[in-house]
Amino acid sequence: MLRHNNSYDGYVVNNYLHIHQYTGVVCTLHKFAFCVLRSLVFGKFDKMWKNLCYKFSLISLLLCVPSSMQISLDEFLTLTRSQKVALDEFRSAVSSKLPHQYMREDVYLIRWLREQNFNVSGATNRILKDIQWREDNDIDNILKEDWADFDREFRVHIEGCDKSGRPILSIPVGDWDLRRAVVAGQSNRLMRYFSKLFEEGFTMARKFQENGQNATQGTIIFDMGNFNLIQQGCLRCIPIFFHILSVYEQHYPYFAHWVVSVNTPEFALPIYDIFKGILSKHVNEVLHIFGRNKRKWQNFLLEEIDESQLTKNLGGTNFEALDYADFRGMDVSSYTCADMELLRHH
Repeated sequence: MLRHNNSYDGYVVNNYLHIHQYTGVVCTLHKFAFCVLRSLVFGKFDKMWKNLCYKFSLISLLLCVPSSMQISLDEFLTLTRSQKVALDEFRSAVSSKLPHQYMREDVYLIRWLREQNFNVSGATNRILKDIQWREDNDIDNILKEDWADFDREFRVHIEGCDKSGRPILSIPVGDWDLRRAVVAGQSNRLMRYFSKLFEEGFTMARKFQENGQNATQGTIIFDMGNFNLIQQGCLRCIPIFFHILSVYEQHYPYFAHWVVSVNTPEFALPIYDIFKGILSKHVNEVLHIFGRNKRKWQNFLLEEIDESQLTKNLGGTNFEALDYADFRGMDVSSYTCADMELLRHH
C-alpha cells in the first residue's frame, strides 16, 4: 500500500513506514573476488607487480563497496509517480511467481527495482533468477542444516545497536582460518555456509523489522587486527570470495549502511589513499578505513555508537560482544535492541 507524501510530491510505502529497506546484519565481502582475479591477471607481467597487486586484492573487499549501500529511509520508501507506476507493473508481473508472502511486500519488491534503476524488465529477470537459485540450492531449508562446527570456527559478533537503532556487527577477520577449511576439502561446504549467513542475516533483519526495530541496515565493523596473508589471503581461498561476491550481488542487494575497517594492515592504507580519489561519492560515504591508530577510529565509532554498545577492543565498555551463534537460538520475538542489551548482561 502506498500513500501520497505532500512534502515530496511522490509516494511513500505505507505498510513499513517504521523501517528502511530489507538489509542484512551479516557483512559481505562485496567485489573482493573480481579485484583479486583482475590483480592476478595484471601481475603475470612482473613478479614484483604481481605481489603488489595481490596485496591490493586483499583489501579490495573494502574498496569495492557498492554505492547502493547508502540510502536513507525517505529515499528508499519514497517513490516518484513514475517509480510508483513501475512498482505496480513489477508487482503484477511477479507476485504470482513468488513463493513467500514477504516477497510480495512492496518493501521487498522495491529492493529489486532500485537495484535495476526501476527498469521493470531488468528487475523481473533478476528476481526470477533469484527464485530459481533459491530452489536449486534449497535455500528455504538452509537454516535447518547443522552448521555448529562452522558457527564456532567462523564467528560473527553482535556488538549492540548504534544511535539510530541499527544493529552493529563486528567481524574478526583475522580469526577466520579460511585456508584450513580449504585444505581440508571443505570449500564447497564453506561456500554454502556463507550463503547460509546471507540468508540468516536477511531473515534476522526481517524479524527485527516485524518487531518494530529500525534494523533495515546494519553497521559493519571489520577488525583486521590479526589479518595475515596465509590464513585469509591464500590463492586457494579466491573461489570462496568469488562465491561471496556472486551471492551478495545477485541475491541480497541493499544490505549494509556503512562499513568500517579498523586495525587495517599498513600496506593497505597508501593503496586506499591512491584509489580514494576515483571512488564514487556514495562509496566514499559508506566506506571508512582506519589503520592501527586506535584513537582515530575509536573517536569515529563513538560519534555514531554509544560506548555501551561496543566491546573494549573497539573502544567501548563491554568485556565481550554477543556471539551470533548464541543469538540464533533466541525466540524471534526477542530480536530487538533492548533484548540484545538484556542478553549481554546475563
